[in-house]
Amino acid sequence: MSAPLRGLLVFAAIIGFVAVVCVWLPFTFLPSIGAGVALPVISLPAEVLAGNILPGFDFTNTMTSLLLVDALLILIAIVVGRAYRSASPDRFVPRGLTNFIELIGEFLYNQAYNLLGNRTRAVFPIAASIFMLILVGNWIKLVPGYESVGLTVCAEYNVFAPDTEPEAPGQLGYRVSGLNAQGQPAGILTLFNSDNDGDGVFNLSERAGQKVVRANTLHCEEKYEWGKAPLAQAMEDRAIAEKRAAAEAKGEQWDAEKEAKARKEYHNKLMLKVLTAEEKAQFETEEEKLEAAKEKIEAADPDLFTLVPFFRGMTTDLNLPIGLALIVVLMVQVWGVQAQGGGYFFKFLNLPALGKLNKKPLGAVDFIVGLIEIVSELSRLVSLTFRLFGAVFAGGVLLIVFSFLIAVLLPVPIYFLELFVGGIQAYVFAILTIIYASQAVVHHGDEEHGEHGADGHH
Repeated sequence: MSAPLRGLLVFAAIIGFVAVVCVWLPFTFLPSIGAGVALPVISLPAEVLAGNILPGFDFTNTMTSLLLVDALLILIAIVVGRAYRSASPDRFVPRGLTNFIELIGEFLYNQAYNLLGNRTRAVFPIAASIFMLILVGNWIKLVPGYESVGLTVCAEYNVFAPDTEPEAPGQLGYRVSGLNAQGQPAGILTLFNSDNDGDGVFNLSERAGQKVVRANTLHCEEKYEWGKAPLAQAMEDRAIAEKRAAAEAKGEQWDAEKEAKARKEYHNKLMLKVLTAEEKAQFETEEEKLEAAKEKIEAADPDLFTLVPFFRGMTTDLNLPIGLALIVVLMVQVWGVQAQGGGYFFKFLNLPALGKLNKKPLGAVDFIVGLIEIVSELSRLVSLTFRLFGAVFAGGVLLIVFSFLIAVLLPVPIYFLELFVGGIQAYVFAILTIIYASQAVVHHGDEEHGEHGADGHH
């Protein structure tokens, strides 16, 4: 057989493999046996689980993840601590979880000691705590069901769109199987039903979802009282609270009747937003506009839902990475002052260099370098934050997309990749904390630098 013919056969085999694995399997066979999955809503902000826990404060699913991870870390600390206290140090043999934690601790401590020497004890606890927090947080989100079990609610339009935008397309909505005759959740709810007509034809658009507009959401919330999303409820409650506060500030009595009236006015205002300016201009009275808005809402599909998971990877919420980055940058300054005293700040505002310009004119360059150090220090906030957030969020999206394409086979290697990436991101954040600390505590350009380096090799 000639080489071109063999090449043609190999090429044909590749085309056949792609056709079967990437087309027939995900879009025909798997959906036919109920193994295909819908493309979940990919949301950058964390989803609200409960609104107005405190005035103006909403409880999100990344907060539940953070609390869960904190509880797991406390439990790990208790288990490992008891294991260490179970025998004398000379007879203790770590096993299982204790051995794994000791391996991590020893590895990080050696890394820190090589850079920090006798100042390792000040930095290591924070660096190791951050490492464990990120590691557990990144790994636990890979547990099946972690980000796919939650509240079934009406899919939301873009609640932050301007009032002049009548549609405000928002989340992807899916029809839900498992509702009883009264429209209440019955048994297990699924956000996948690509064969709605029962004709054996599986519609990919049902799996990919449908973007909802204002009218869809408002009709859904009217038809299913239980379906109102916590975010929508929180926004309504805040608006009513503002009216209540304004009324009470004027000395007016706020009772149940005024509460009901305020909520009706709020709902009517939302209804009017579905009309365009041209549609509003066709009517003279507010009642006519409301009636037209109601007709438009009732004509929209109400049966479009989404899932608000109880848990979501905590580092996919930008607030946590930036919070950890702020802690690291602040503690680096604290460690620098502890090591060098007030002279540490000459690293940024090099006044001694300006004072010696008559003897060392190039000191002006040293002063400018110090100003650049300020920018460099602030840039660490950005780099630490978005490195962690970007890698973990992108990994979650990758898993979602591959699960949508091939629900059974392809996500498996991606899971192993995410295990690796989750560990690497935790290590990078921790080691950068140690590196930044070492740069802060080292005395540049004097004899103490040499002394510190010698201490690090005892």
